[in-house]
Amino acid sequence: ALRSLLGADHPPNKVLEVKLPANLEVIHRDDAMRMYARTGGPDNKITYEIVLEKQHNEGNTCFSIYRGTTLEEAEEKFELFSPRLPEYIKIAKEMSHINGLQKICDTLVSNPSWSLSHLVAYFNQIEYINNTKIVDFLDYADHIEHMTPFQLAIKMGNTEMVKQLVTQCKLEHLDQNSNSVYHYAATTTKEMINVLTAQNTCNLNHLNVDGYTPLHLACLSDKPDCVKALLLAGADVNIMAQSSTIPRTTTTSNVAEFLQNNPNKLYTQDMKHGGTPLHWSSSREVLNSLIERGCDINSLNFDGQTALHVMVARNRLECCVSLLSHDADIDISDNDGNTAFHIAVEKKFIPIVQCLVVFGYDINRKNKEGKTPRHMVGKEASGSNDDMILYILHSVGAKRCPDNEACKKCPPGCNYRGTYNGIPPAEPESLEQREHIHQVLASTINNKSGQRPSLPNLLTNSINSAMKNSEKSDLKPIDVSQERKGASMMDALLAMFIKPVETKAAVKEEESPTSADEAMEIGESSSHAQQMSTEETEPGEYGKGRLLCLDGGGIRGLVLTQMLLEIEKLSQTPISHLFDWIAGTSTGGILALAIGCGMNMKQCMCLYLRMKDHAFVGKRPYPSEPLENVLKENLGEFTVMTDIPHPKLMVTGVMADRKPVDLHLFRNYKCASDILGIATPSNSRRVPPPPPEEQLVWRAARASGAAPSYFRAYGRFLDGGLIANNPTLDAMTEIHEYNMALKSIGRGDEAVPMSIVVSLGTGAIPVTELKEIDVFRPDSIWDTAKLAYGISTIGNLLVDQATASDGRVVDRARAWCSMISVPYYRFNPQMSVDIAMDEKDDTSLINTMWEVKAYMYANRKKVIEMINILKS
Repeated sequence: ALRSLLGADHPPNKVLEVKLPANLEVIHRDDAMRMYARTGGPDNKITYEIVLEKQHNEGNTCFSIYRGTTLEEAEEKFELFSPRLPEYIKIAKEMSHINGLQKICDTLVSNPSWSLSHLVAYFNQIEYINNTKIVDFLDYADHIEHMTPFQLAIKMGNTEMVKQLVTQCKLEHLDQNSNSVYHYAATTTKEMINVLTAQNTCNLNHLNVDGYTPLHLACLSDKPDCVKALLLAGADVNIMAQSSTIPRTTTTSNVAEFLQNNPNKLYTQDMKHGGTPLHWSSSREVLNSLIERGCDINSLNFDGQTALHVMVARNRLECCVSLLSHDADIDISDNDGNTAFHIAVEKKFIPIVQCLVVFGYDINRKNKEGKTPRHMVGKEASGSNDDMILYILHSVGAKRCPDNEACKKCPPGCNYRGTYNGIPPAEPESLEQREHIHQVLASTINNKSGQRPSLPNLLTNSINSAMKNSEKSDLKPIDVSQERKGASMMDALLAMFIKPVETKAAVKEEESPTSADEAMEIGESSSHAQQMSTEETEPGEYGKGRLLCLDGGGIRGLVLTQMLLEIEKLSQTPISHLFDWIAGTSTGGILALAIGCGMNMKQCMCLYLRMKDHAFVGKRPYPSEPLENVLKENLGEFTVMTDIPHPKLMVTGVMADRKPVDLHLFRNYKCASDILGIATPSNSRRVPPPPPEEQLVWRAARASGAAPSYFRAYGRFLDGGLIANNPTLDAMTEIHEYNMALKSIGRGDEAVPMSIVVSLGTGAIPVTELKEIDVFRPDSIWDTAKLAYGISTIGNLLVDQATASDGRVVDRARAWCSMISVPYYRFNPQMSVDIAMDEKDDTSLINTMWEVKAYMYANRKKVIEMINILKS
């Protein structure tokens, strides 16, 4: 009976209903609570028991809430229960039973610093929050965790109670670990967060002691609904956890508006890894919208990964391109020491490997395990993606493993002595190569240091000599009557200088020396003329006469940017400092203006990749406003041509408000006509284009890129590619006329002849077969179909030739440069597929850009030779 009375068969903290003898010694008494001591048992040991008297005692029973053999422990429990338990039972009478008391006692044992208000909040007893003993202590924190009853109600997810308390309690309170009300709400429900944010957003982005914001905790708890609710409330996604060692932008972000309009656009499965909405995006459109709203593009998640890491791991090429075109850091390593490139190679994602290569990743960088990307795929030939990735890496210069003991067992693909380089793609059919002719033409340039110059060089030097003599004589007024009759003004100008040369040439031809002495004398005079020409081309304050020409080709301007990027890297010099003249048509013109406005090649490449998604929207002809907005944003809305002091720019456009159409050059300098002071004929009824000091740069870019059927004409202007898709010859003509004009007015010291011509194409398309090219009178239905196909083919041929930028156009420029002994370099990589001018597919464009990078690496000796001339 005594064992049953003392509850010896039950745990010390189990609440029991007991009937105690009246003769027990009372050690402590407080209101309805008593602590008794009794002696009994075989060893006569003292035991202690804490009991709670019933409010309406029937049958002389009470509740035994604790039993123990240690006085100190029993007194500690009495001090814990006595101030709270009797008072709480008076308030919440429905808890006055064994199960209710057990819950209260267990709660107080686990949380000894809680007040009555904490208990009400914990048990979600809304009906008692207005009790004076409760309401007065709602903002009082416990002395251990410094948590208020209001925070406890949030933690327990008691939404209805929080709704009642939110207007009465302080939302600014922080607990012992610096947790705000939002830290507690982050792991509950979106409804809870909405209740709080409707009242106050103070401390929404506060970092607790562990370095986490409420948004971080919602991610850690895998609560996507809470994540969205916090973002809608204005949570800043750019705040990094305190554990991050990589500095991040201090720019705040707000993606609330985006989420309101796009509630289901985030990939919620990734939220538990932390990061920003960029990490949880699954499309280019979402990424671009979030970046515009200030999301830090290089922010890390809990695994130390950027959004780029995640997009690579998910094989989302378009997302990778979007991030990289917004300048995402390609070199960041995650917690395992892997960059995004190592992940792409490990998962064998070929297009993403190409993408990261063209954006300049260091392909020889090792991961934490000491493996280079080439080592990761350098296995025996298997016909798998490993072989193709190996060739991708090899084609752009990936190094093999070093020749040491540790690498002796490396596979053939990366072994120092191995010869296997992967499987290359099929080579497309290309035009007949004329390399032997190119070498012959180049040899005339190299002959510059020899004893006897070429005949073309002799003629050029004779012209220069005649020019010097003409400068010494009195200048004669120029007769422009021929120009008014329709002849070119430049014809008269050039003829004035060539006449004396022609006379001398005629005299020499009549003399026709026959003796060796006379021949030697001609050679000596030729050498002297060549020396004079060399002296004139010495660099000075007016530049060195270095010309860069950029072809047109729509989105294939990416080919230009990739080639210029490689030149810029090898030379360690901005493109604008390597050239004195830059000529461009259409996309080449836009690129020329971008260079003039101070953009580097990486920025230009990113601009093109972003621009295609803005400009090529809908059906052709595409709306002009998106393209114009991009041009204004990047070139300046109010920048005029003369705001660009260097280099001299020539951007082609076609004035199509007349027949025949006329080529117009948008310049940032005075043209030959202005230098000579030749006015526009008075009988011309057409308003001339604005002068350079009034010509807006973005309008020049828009006019040059007004490709028929792709974009609407820009006023009177159409795409310059209709006349000069390869602007090399037009640029050389312009420079020659410019120099002649300077010399004619006595400013010959400012005239700098061309010293080198560099021409870049937008890719040579593969040769394809054309079957039906005949146009005839049909005799049958079958012939009608063939006629229709033939007409279409002929139309395509006419357009192709009208906009030709390769083939004989290049041959003419090369021959001209050879005649005047000016080095000529033409780079135009062979493409595996014909890329449309408005191509938007990232896979095709990235593959093309990789082909360009591989082409430049294969021709790096030629590129370095060119750079040496440019920098000499």
